Amino acid sequence: MPNVVSDRSGVRTPSASPGVVVVHSGARDSYQVAVALAEAGMLEALVTDLYWTGRKPWARALASKLPLRLREKLARHSEQRLSSSRVWPCTVTGATTLAVDKIPHAPMLFRSRMMRHSDKVLGRTAGKMARSKGCHLLSYSYYGHAAFSQFGRDGILFQLHPHPASMRTILLKELQRYPECAGSLLGEWELALGEEDFQRLVQEPMMARHLITASSFTRSTLVENGVPHGSIAVIPYGVDSNKFRPDPNRLQSSGKLRLLFVGRINQRKGIRDLVEAMRLVDSKSVELTICGRVVDDLSIFRSHGDRIRILPNVSNEALIAAYQAADLFVFPSVAEGFGQVLLEALACGLPILSTARTAAPDLIESGHQGFIVEPGNPEELAERIEWSLAKRSQLHEMRQEARSAAEQFTWQKFRSRLAAAVTEMITAEALTDSEALANAV
Repeated sequence: MPNVVSDRSGVRTPSASPGVVVVHSGARDSYQVAVALAEAGMLEALVTDLYWTGRKPWARALASKLPLRLREKLARHSEQRLSSSRVWPCTVTGATTLAVDKIPHAPMLFRSRMMRHSDKVLGRTAGKMARSKGCHLLSYSYYGHAAFSQFGRDGILFQLHPHPASMRTILLKELQRYPECAGSLLGEWELALGEEDFQRLVQEPMMARHLITASSFTRSTLVENGVPHGSIAVIPYGVDSNKFRPDPNRLQSSGKLRLLFVGRINQRKGIRDLVEAMRLVDSKSVELTICGRVVDDLSIFRSHGDRIRILPNVSNEALIAAYQAADLFVFPSVAEGFGQVLLEALACGLPILSTARTAAPDLIESGHQGFIVEPGNPEELAERIEWSLAKRSQLHEMRQEARSAAEQFTWQKFRSRLAAAVTEMITAEALTDSEALANAV
């Protein structure tokens, strides 16, 4: 409960609000939530697993002796705008989980149990800290159940992915459509978890007083599972438009129509629908480049010969070059909490073709910066690809609109909107608690 003071008339009002404890593992969203609250003077602590305090002398000395690739990995688990005094790493838990993840052929059940144990440790640590310090609590999903249980009251939940019950329904439908993709679909969290852990995820949104999502689609799945619409703020992510930018020397393409897909190569990302769409188009004038880690069986690509090229490991520089060289970005995911690759593509001046179950409806107007289709519809994907092949000049004209759309979604704007939303949520919470106190007096 926020601190409360009484004026001379005896009316109790909330005092200056205490800080916010944030919890998530890894470099989630590039630490933008914690940075947003730190910039607003609201961050009490970030509870995470592995964090590299690279500014300390011993850390700089150690890093100088490490290979460049390892230094880059460490740098991704650090944020210069966060004071190390505000970061509370659960290092042992994080290191253990990382080690388990690196074990070749470790059973999925073992991996999931270790990961869920790590999630619970982080959640419990954050909940206890927020309660003991009298702070507010902002938990990402997957840590919320443990965090709110320890906190002793409701807080703010950042719902990363669509509601788990909706996700399970969608994934089971995909399993019926494409049983050959069972390997990857059954590995998705909503199907792989035991029932007890799954129910904890289902309960998380109902344990929070306020929720934040990055897409309208995620909000819609929460609402259909009983979360009040008014308690959910939609704040789309941002993109670094200096890093992801168009090629200034790019000319209108007149050769093959170059499609690009970026993401894990599995059916949750709609890869089977994309392959079917390529079969329906059946034109040697269309080629598809796929950048991502292979999950499903590569045999689905064999009949397409050199029309489909797979790049399982690409550097950041090569990825940006792929965005810049393509004519149309295709991302037919069947369910996505956001889809950061959509913003990256738009920032590179690349029109997008995606589904209504991603952040695409929040980012573009269909027909202007790209196209939005229904998920699980290879025929509609093929129609839009054929249109793009026939209307090359119009597709090229979309490139400037794509870039302009991305420029509306900066990380600075995300941080500003998030800090404002959290402030509003805390104020509403304080007033509600104060009214309850006044009524009790």
